[in-house]
Amino acid sequence: MASAMKIGIGRALLLFVALPVAANAQSPVGPKQPDDTVPYVTRSGDTLYGLAKFYLTSIKGVTELQQRSKVKIPRNMPTGYRLDIPRHLLRYTPITLRLVSFNGPVSAKSGGQVLAPSKGLELGEGAEITTGPGGFGLLSGSDGSRIALPSNTVISVARARKYVLFGAGDVELSVARGRAEIHAAKQVPYGEFRVRTPVATSAVRGTVFRAGFDPAAVISATEVEEGNVAVASPRSEFALPAGFGATANVTGDLAKEALLPAPVLLDLGKVQTDEQANFAVKPSGGARGYHFTVSRDAGFDDVIAEADSSAPAVAFADLKNGTYYLRAAAISTSGLQGLGEAWSFRRQRVGLAADAGQTGIPGGIRINWHAEGEGKSLFRFQMFAEGDATTPLIDEAGLDKPGLTLTGLRRGAYQWRLGVIQTTAEGSAEVWTPLQKFTVSN
Repeated sequence: MASAMKIGIGRALLLFVALPVAANAQSPVGPKQPDDTVPYVTRSGDTLYGLAKFYLTSIKGVTELQQRSKVKIPRNMPTGYRLDIPRHLLRYTPITLRLVSFNGPVSAKSGGQVLAPSKGLELGEGAEITTGPGGFGLLSGSDGSRIALPSNTVISVARARKYVLFGAGDVELSVARGRAEIHAAKQVPYGEFRVRTPVATSAVRGTVFRAGFDPAAVISATEVEEGNVAVASPRSEFALPAGFGATANVTGDLAKEALLPAPVLLDLGKVQTDEQANFAVKPSGGARGYHFTVSRDAGFDDVIAEADSSAPAVAFADLKNGTYYLRAAAISTSGLQGLGEAWSFRRQRVGLAADAGQTGIPGGIRINWHAEGEGKSLFRFQMFAEGDATTPLIDEAGLDKPGLTLTGLRRGAYQWRLGVIQTTAEGSAEVWTPLQKFTVSN
């Protein structure tokens, strides 16, 4: 039989800060870099008009840039002078996000028009994408970023561009509801990837992170698995090391705590044969609940189901036969999602029902059964004396047709059970009925 396999998840930096983290930049001279600008140190022969011709969206930007950077003579500039160029003035090429996979209810809007979801659908600045209950989507950016959208999420693309001057990308997403799990492309200097919510902003430079917003509670969260994150709000800030998390509320209060450890899956290696796929993890101390996710791939790009449970167990219905991946994480009382772990499992639906009835033969008993599932089925019947389920009086294996008649039985009570081994191209699964009882009175 096939067994489940533990999947190693690449360590992820999960960042959610209440204010944007500004890019570090240094220059020999010039004023301090304002927010949402990028620094440029002039070279020999540079002029504001020359820079505007090649790197700004319009020559009209010269006036704003001259005033902001206190340039006295725009046609004759000293070498080594730092200009702080607002991003909105920079010429760029678009970064396109494409919908590469989706499941369930997914919708999109762009330019005031509703777009039917389809693989390869392009989403640029101003586009909005929504996943409904049980809906999942995966976006891939032309910059190499990947954005997974679980169910009940609404995000919009506020900015998606690559600047000609630096070759740096600038992507900004807005999360109105739900969350986005993002693998941001590695950024060159002055490149940024930001995620905003109504109360907070996250900013990263090439990492994997999760950003979300709970409109009801007006709460954002930070969850760090690797590296250090500067967490800031209007009221306070601190460095958050790996293995810790923080929550931020609408008033700017920050609270820090250690993330709960990854859960341990019970019955590792079990083939999921029941009508629903059932999983259980070892209870985690301090957990108010657990989050479970099922995907077709080990990278969890093709998510097909997820569920929150107050108990350390979950059941998923309507899973077809095949190999899947389960990820589980404990949720703390503050709502932070802890460290996750993932495992592979095989789903092979096998149903077996059996009953016993009288026949016209004295002392005879008819055993009838019915199996559900795919593949070839071989049955095994075992009968025991009442009170002894260890030594079978009858043990018939390799039965390839349903039904069996027992004759010549002495008076008394017996216990019996029926098993089936069902084999498909992916492997075999074995299922047994519970012990049942019949009595021979003739």
